[in-house]
Amino acid sequence: PVLPQQQQQQQPQPEPELEPQRNGSLPPGWKEVWDADTASWYYADLEAQTTAWEPPPAHKRGDWSRLTDAHDQVYWSSESLGLSFFERSGDEWRRLLDEDGRHYWSCPQRGLRFFEGG
Repeated sequence: PVLPQQQQQQQPQPEPELEPQRNGSLPPGWKEVWDADTASWYYADLEAQTTAWEPPPAHKRGDWSRLTDAHDQVYWSSESLGLSFFERSGDEWRRLLDEDGRHYWSCPQRGLRFFEGG
């Protein structure tokens, strides 16, 4: 007897995971980017113009505080790091805006970055 031809069923391919797999927030200046060729996320440091397949260490809020001195000059201070700088000093520190519209401060010479307000 001839058996009827069985229809081959194609199993649906899973949709690529379009949400980042990362827990926590990225450090200031970093962005997650989907690479369709590898179906993977990679991480771009937009300020330093570098990329990596492995995520950077999760951003940890430091103890930076925005203060005003006796002459009404605004400065930032971190007690734990023993550092402070005036906003308008124009020295090592730069105020930047990330792609999500969040302001952050960066000092490439010291390898430090922090978000304003957290």
